[in-house]
Amino acid sequence: MAFWERMQKILNNGLEASKDLLEKAGAKAKEMGDKGVLKFEIMQLEKSVENNLLKLGSYVYEEFVANEKKSISQSNSKLGQIIDEINQAKDQIEEKEEKLKDS
Repeated sequence: MAFWERMQKILNNGLEASKDLLEKAGAKAKEMGDKGVLKFEIMQLEKSVENNLLKLGSYVYEEFVANEKKSISQSNSKLGQIIDEINQAKDQIEEKEEKLKDS
């Protein structure tokens, strides 16, 4: 009986060690997945800023050259909207980078 009890104890210890290892591996995989999601979201926001900067430049060019305006201001609704979108994306990028740094 002592042999079988000892074998059962060894198997139970092995199962516990495997369970702990799997839990740790699962937590690490989740952490890495979360970081990957944050990095992807940051890339999307950066692309959004890039697109809005292109819109901004195109709009300003059109106003000055095609419409022969001498000046435009941020109070212009379309210009203000584009600038707001850029600022919102910038704020979101900073938040996500902070989360990424903290994780």
